[in-house]
Amino acid sequence: MIKNTFYVPVFFLTAFFFACAAAPRQDINLVYPLPPEEPKLAFLGSYRGEVDVKKKSALDGFLGFFFGSGDRPDLIKPYGVASFGDKIYVTDTGSGEVLVIDLKERKVRRIGDGGAGKLSVPIGLAIAADGTIFVADAKLKRVFGYDQTGKVKLAIGLKDEFKNPAGVAVNNELGRLYVVDSHGNAVHVYSTKGTPLFQFLGGEGGFLYPSNVAVDKRNGNVYVVDTQNFKVQVFDKDGKFLRTFGKIGDVPGTFSRPKGIGIDSDGHVYVVDAAFNNFQIFDETGQLLLFIGGEGNAPGQFQLPAGMYVDEKDRIYVVDSFNFRVQVFQYLSDRWKKEHPEEYNKYLLTQPAAK
Repeated sequence: MIKNTFYVPVFFLTAFFFACAAAPRQDINLVYPLPPEEPKLAFLGSYRGEVDVKKKSALDGFLGFFFGSGDRPDLIKPYGVASFGDKIYVTDTGSGEVLVIDLKERKVRRIGDGGAGKLSVPIGLAIAADGTIFVADAKLKRVFGYDQTGKVKLAIGLKDEFKNPAGVAVNNELGRLYVVDSHGNAVHVYSTKGTPLFQFLGGEGGFLYPSNVAVDKRNGNVYVVDTQNFKVQVFDKDGKFLRTFGKIGDVPGTFSRPKGIGIDSDGHVYVVDAAFNNFQIFDETGQLLLFIGGEGNAPGQFQLPAGMYVDEKDRIYVVDSFNFRVQVFQYLSDRWKKEHPEEYNKYLLTQPAAK
């Protein structure tokens, strides 16, 4: 069982933020919960596209400060997110493509924007260990696999195989791809080469418009957001039902419009709720540990959040759809603290923002 490392008194569960800024800031120190509690998560930054990664001259900064930069986000209506190496991948239902934000090269490119494998309404996104980028397209009713250059490698989904493919997740150890069929109320399982394996229909009455899925890298368990049943259903790697948690409500620990989901290296479960404009953090039994967010456009606030992804370094990516960005947080695990003692000390010294 996972230690309840996140739990804090209820009055610390309220998120605190300062005044909004016109553009994302990468130089602030937001931690959760606030001092004097020990920090468990830290805000790292946010990305809207090239505007946040391209190199700028001192003159650009000077002119931008006095006259405004005039920069526009590349993202129009983002939904899904994943990362691979130094790149962040975001599905954009507004432009019908996948935006690739290269943090190392400081540039942006696009996948699925033309030719074979041209996308229409890309939703779910997952990346296999070999770099294959799997994208579920709700309108085309297929899942495409692209290589790192953007060339389509495979297409999954015969006629009537999917009603509305949505969230996708990969189990790299087993070479499996899990695809949520939202309108079909099922999860389809394939090999990462595209071979159909099996499907499962949910436990305790089945699914009702499931939306997203995540795989626990520790044991292969599969977590499915059962959106219209307002809960998360948990299965083993072969689709055997294990347990469920969550219910409809308007208080912390309940769900109103659950969307994205992710799992960190210690088994904590992160669930986005688009109606609450936040994400909630649970232990693996479903006990609420913390929630982060609230409506707004400041760092740590959201406007209709959607997809989520937790990478192997416990960085948490949250798609902030109506703010046209992806916000990134860091889970401060024991392992991370040992590897980054100076940075952790900086977070320990962080003071609450002025009101």
